Amino acid sequence: MNLVGYSSLCVFVIAILFQQLYRTKDFMIFLDMNLFPTKNTTFVAVLYIFFLAVLGEILPGRTYPGSVLEDFSRLYYKCNGFSVLLSTVALFVTFHWFGLIDGTWISRHYFDLLVSANWIALCLATYLFLSHKLFGRKNWLRNRSFLYDFILGSELNPFIWKINVKFFWLRPSMIGWCLINLSHLFLQFTQHQSISGRMVAYQLLTNLYIIDYFYNEVKMTTTWDIIAEHFGLMLIWGDIVFIPFVFSIQCRYLLDNFIPMKFWEWILVTLCAFTGIFIFRCSNSQKHQFKHHPEAKIWGKQPETIGGKLLVSGFWGIARHINYTGDLLLALSFCLPCGYETVIPYFYFLYLLLLLVHRDMRDEQRCAHKYGALWEEYCRRVPYRLVPYFY
Repeated sequence: MNLVGYSSLCVFVIAILFQQLYRTKDFMIFLDMNLFPTKNTTFVAVLYIFFLAVLGEILPGRTYPGSVLEDFSRLYYKCNGFSVLLSTVALFVTFHWFGLIDGTWISRHYFDLLVSANWIALCLATYLFLSHKLFGRKNWLRNRSFLYDFILGSELNPFIWKINVKFFWLRPSMIGWCLINLSHLFLQFTQHQSISGRMVAYQLLTNLYIIDYFYNEVKMTTTWDIIAEHFGLMLIWGDIVFIPFVFSIQCRYLLDNFIPMKFWEWILVTLCAFTGIFIFRCSNSQKHQFKHHPEAKIWGKQPETIGGKLLVSGFWGIARHINYTGDLLLALSFCLPCGYETVIPYFYFLYLLLLLVHRDMRDEQRCAHKYGALWEEYCRRVPYRLVPYFY
């Protein structure tokens, strides 16, 4: 797919979504939304981020070495996100159960929190940008233009105090998504005195995905975002705004949806989810294993490589970016419980499709430049990018 085709696909998807979105009550609330954050929601959001940062420092966790970066440095990551997640969710549910907090507050202040998150992202991006321009901090690998540095980031791994901000920033993002999910669950029960089967399916799938993410947090240290993406407004906003608030659109859609799921829908959702998590987790595990233990067997055999650098065994002999395929199947399974009356709940899947197709294009260019003839040989051996015999 060339750039023109990709751009046309983006415009087409956005047009369909907007055409159906403008009819909804949430869209009218969105149009009337104040562009400036309220004191209460901003205070809660900042306190929440600070709480996770402190919890990450005080809870025990094993430290793992990261990949060697472009400047030949190596960072070390304290991977205790699983403990941080369990502690935060346990406190949230317990406090709600005993009436110490109102667990529905997040869902009832959804749009106010959305505004606060946008301003927090803007403030952090501005701080990181100015701290480089004024103080010339280390590890700044880009200096192309002010706008480029601000949006895409100049610094690969910025630190605030002892905290690696890029690695940490996914914690308020993913845990925030989980808390928004649970808050909508509490709200549905409060309003209807029951929980729909569709809501149960969505909660199980997405929250198990979040649990799996933090349980395998160490394997994220070898992903593109960590080793290659610089930390500017794009990643900051994507993590703290897009993931928790846009990924939970299905949850808002299901608040008043009590249409029973048919048996074949349960089967479809289950197959899609388990196939997706199997491909996603196994492919990432194989890549992580190859980077740290290159002699370890894959599918019972010694790994086959090209030039000792490019893995051709396991899932990586099926498609060059097979992990993206697993991620897309998982995203689709999160949307399927919403039914088929409108495309709005499928925004997460459509967004991820556009994102990963674009990232696939960027990956191809980056790898061709980095590996040269080895990459050409890999493309010959593994001709498919995402889906065998299709793309």
